[in-house]
Amino acid sequence: MEDTRDTQLIDGVEDWTQSWVGSDHELSGFIAIDSLTDEISYLWELRKFTVSNPSKYGNRKRTIIAICVGAFAQWNGIAVVSYFLTLVLDSVGITSSYTQTLINAFLQLFNFAAALMAAFLVDRLGRRTLFLWSGIGMLISYIVWTVCSALNTETGSKAAGYIVIVCVFIVFFHYDIAWTPLLLGYPTEIFPYSLRSKVLAVEMMSVYGSLVIASFCNPIVYFYFPETKGHTLEKIAVIFDGEADPRRGDSHEDEECVAEGKKSGGSSHVEVV
Repeated sequence: MEDTRDTQLIDGVEDWTQSWVGSDHELSGFIAIDSLTDEISYLWELRKFTVSNPSKYGNRKRTIIAICVGAFAQWNGIAVVSYFLTLVLDSVGITSSYTQTLINAFLQLFNFAAALMAAFLVDRLGRRTLFLWSGIGMLISYIVWTVCSALNTETGSKAAGYIVIVCVFIVFFHYDIAWTPLLLGYPTEIFPYSLRSKVLAVEMMSVYGSLVIASFCNPIVYFYFPETKGHTLEKIAVIFDGEADPRRGDSHEDEECVAEGKKSGGSSHVEVV
């Protein structure tokens, strides 16, 4: 269908050129129009070749960007506000269910307004500018949030608690101006038509894979990361390697003897046969 439209456009320009040449215009005008027709034909052919034959390097770069966009949208810190808003409000002394629900409702309306504004800023400021603005703004907001939350906890300052609530809105604002309109819009835009459905599937895998990691990261640390506080190197070796098994020729006696020798201030010689 696209090739048919391209051919019709070129034929239309050529027909117009031929009808124009049939009149009493100068030859120089004909040469200019003929050059314009050739230029249009070349641009259409170049466009079709570029869209149908993207380079492997370009596709690798596009795919990496799509994966990063999906992961960064979940790992940029927004989960702290999205999933733990109630705990954040509790930490600054706002424990009323009614007040928390009211703040959450205003937050959703605020998100809608910010995302709507961002939709008009995409073509004015550019995609990369919005991504950078969003990241820097969220970082600064979280720094102020952390400081004020600590002040509220240590001194009970209500002003610091109110600033924490303001920071919640500011964090969401900076998230909305980039990640809300560009999470799907940017990867779709940079890929050719033939690959857009595939790249959106890859991006969604990145999004939900990032969510799984974010959800189960703490359990992995709890169950898989051993505690080494107060243990000697020999004890740490036992934690990872298990108890010595004489049937396999395993032994930790040499390390233990060296450790005991250091503690007693003497020297020891261990001969291993």
